[in-house]
Amino acid sequence: MKNQITAAILSAEKDPRVGYYRTKVHEFGKKYKKFDWPSVEILLNLIAAYDVLMAHFSKLMSTYRLSPAVFNVLMILSRSSGKKFKQHDVSKLLLVSRANVTGLVNTLVRKGLAKRGADPSDRRAWLVKITKKGKALLETYLPRHYAEIHKIFSGFNPVEKKEMNQLICKFKSEIR
Repeated sequence: MKNQITAAILSAEKDPRVGYYRTKVHEFGKKYKKFDWPSVEILLNLIAAYDVLMAHFSKLMSTYRLSPAVFNVLMILSRSSGKKFKQHDVSKLLLVSRANVTGLVNTLVRKGLAKRGADPSDRRAWLVKITKKGKALLETYLPRHYAEIHKIFSGFNPVEKKEMNQLICKFKSEIR
């Protein structure tokens, strides 16, 4: 079962990386004392799964003229109960790279999906709020987004999903 899952994740669309990492990394890693193939294999599978998911959702989002980063900001703004967010606070909540929140907000403003204005209590800060157009775009896109998530995880039962989530959370806590 474990090898089937590993092969399924890494072999998505006959990924040429599968053979390379199974043989070369495993072969050359053996010379290091702390090399542990099962751990390395998990890491490679997580990276490959992330890459496949990002490519899949990037393609889906692009049909709505969204990128994962812009979508992330739009989702944060849409869940604010009508309040304005400081750009700095948006950056703290991003799941994707925080490199250029200003650029992401500029994109949303340019597309009419968000409004930005000066913060009356802090001249250095900007406040951002989703527009009706931004809300409408999300209402159009989200059914497709959640349908894709449902489809991707439909092969897992609720217990497996809970277990996977717990293991991923445990993994994240080991990194920090």
